[in-house]
Amino acid sequence: MTSDLIREALSRYVDGEMSSAEVVEIEELLESSGEARRYLERLQVLRSELREGESESHPDVVAPVMATIHRLQWRPRRRLSLSAVFAAGVVAGAVFIGFALRYPGPIAAADIPDEVVAAQGRVNTLTATVDIVERGLHPEVPERRFTGRIQYLAPESISIEIRDNTVYPSSDWVPNDSTVVVDDDVSWSRAVAGCPTEALPECTPSAPREMLTVNREPFPETAPAPLDLIVPVAGFTRAAEPVSLGVAEIDGHGSVGVSVTAAQVAALLDGLVGAGNWRDIHPTDRVELWLDQSALVPLAVTVYPADTSDRSLWAIRRGYDDSPRTPILEVSWSEVAVDSGVSLSFPSPPEGLTAVDGGFDDELSVDVGDLDLESVPDEMTPHRSGILVSGEGPKVSVASWSDGRAWVEVRWTSEWRGSHLFGDLGALVREVPLDSGVGYLNERGDRVGVHGDEIDLVVRGSLPTEALVEIAGDLAVIADPVPPSWAESAAATLETARTRVPGLLVPHGLEGFGSPAIRVTSDVVTLSYAGPGNRAFLLTQAMPADLSPPLEAKVRGVTVRGVEGRYSPDRGLLEWVEGDLTIGLVSATLSIDELIVIAESLGAP
Repeated sequence: MTSDLIREALSRYVDGEMSSAEVVEIEELLESSGEARRYLERLQVLRSELREGESESHPDVVAPVMATIHRLQWRPRRRLSLSAVFAAGVVAGAVFIGFALRYPGPIAAADIPDEVVAAQGRVNTLTATVDIVERGLHPEVPERRFTGRIQYLAPESISIEIRDNTVYPSSDWVPNDSTVVVDDDVSWSRAVAGCPTEALPECTPSAPREMLTVNREPFPETAPAPLDLIVPVAGFTRAAEPVSLGVAEIDGHGSVGVSVTAAQVAALLDGLVGAGNWRDIHPTDRVELWLDQSALVPLAVTVYPADTSDRSLWAIRRGYDDSPRTPILEVSWSEVAVDSGVSLSFPSPPEGLTAVDGGFDDELSVDVGDLDLESVPDEMTPHRSGILVSGEGPKVSVASWSDGRAWVEVRWTSEWRGSHLFGDLGALVREVPLDSGVGYLNERGDRVGVHGDEIDLVVRGSLPTEALVEIAGDLAVIADPVPPSWAESAAATLETARTRVPGLLVPHGLEGFGSPAIRVTSDVVTLSYAGPGNRAFLLTQAMPADLSPPLEAKVRGVTVRGVEGRYSPDRGLLEWVEGDLTIGLVSATLSIDELIVIAESLGAP
């Protein structure tokens, strides 16, 4: 393999876009090549693989959570001060990233993020028909059409059945039918395998992939059908004011429209076209999203290609011939019924399908007998609780609560032996004060970790960040700082970072940004900013000022803050030297134009 091919392969490896055989090949290369390993380390950008450890049942965790939920009355008020806010949209080719600039519209666009977050507690059931048009998958099939049916029962049961109505040029093409079903502790799916454009149609197996999981844990990280398909909460949590498209009537429903990016509503798009063989969507692509004005469930989604050179290069590599003026995906909902009272029935898995045990046992439930059920608020009621066992490995106690689509969960263990925080928070965390000590907030603000003397726990959920932090603080656990040997001990305050790297710069004018997660190692400061959906970026600053030669060939020069810098589209990395600092802005979901705007906003804290 040439160096260019190696870099491309490593990028695909990090993105999880490789077959099993390719993974084996690239891992053999990493064992033999130090340069490849160093390149991979830079691509991974401070991500770490974490696992959970053993636990014992601690029923005293349950009651404080219920009491805190009751006191919080968690429903967000207008204009919540949420942390790590970053939203972006595109209007007539211009970049909008949450500065004070406003796009006037007939509705209060500023209220939409808070209203969407609040609406998650108002949806208990939903049924709808969906029609999907996809364009640009392959030159021989410029357009494909699908119909489907969605059923949802709060908080975890959902079915999405998609049928391919496309007339293909030959029988070599396998229809892209798919079924994804989650019914509390059981999930199953049937869908064709995905294939790269250049290998179609021969690479598609005629038999669909079928998977069945039983004893499924509550609200797993990799849910087969993201719940944001019902109310796109993740796409608007921490969001600044979106670009308003106004109001319209869609299928008899009053609707409100906003312009966002594909990265912002990634969970919604993945829920629709995540199973099966679909074309790729670039994270900077522009999305016109229309929501029901009362329930704020989706009614229409249209995805347009972003009109940038980086996006064009990305498309060429995948064999796409996209025009910014032609939608590559159109989805419309019809016959939408929210909380209609109709009894729902979810398809059963195919007979004879081999099941994978998810390891969750609600018969080994935590002790909830001492709960004062009279104190449970209307907003939240106990959901599934039990013990999670991972093969021969650890046991984790789990308790969860829900209200409509909204949910919160506590996991805990008394025998954690890891060298990092329990609960998959990642290495980039922010210390947050708790009544009982110090907690740790992950980059996205949807997970709070607590390290105690004999117990480690994590609070996570769809509630606003401040609600999760308060729940964690009210648990009967003395929250200690992590040991110095743990990766999270490098979490720092802005004051500490300024001491380590004099001349430190931070973004200004990005409306809604709260405090970033900050990590200090040696003479390098990393600030992590997370926004709605998958939108995020890292800002790194290091001493001395030394821009090492690039590892990839596809690097171009750019002018940033009045000096010459460089940009790697494959890595989403903008770098330059300023004073005594080497500065980098890296993102997999923001465009170079947005990174330059952020760079220009940098100033002293």
